[in-house]
Amino acid sequence: MWGTLPVGSLLGGVLGTAIGVRETLFVAAAGGSLAFLPVFLSPLRRMRELPSYAAPPEARAAAAGTSIG
Repeated sequence: MWGTLPVGSLLGGVLGTAIGVRETLFVAAAGGSLAFLPVFLSPLRRMRELPSYAAPPEARAAAAGTSIG
């Protein structure tokens, strides 16, 4: 997230100079209101449970504090 702040500031400055401050704020408002679309249209919205993860035996042994073999 922190890496996008300078990019957004630069883009806002360029747009503000090119099309005006008021219009730039309208563009920012439209972009902010559409920010939910990638998650809304992704398969994440239809997931009802998290995918299961089966750790390899070595990882389970390490987590339990024992050794294998």
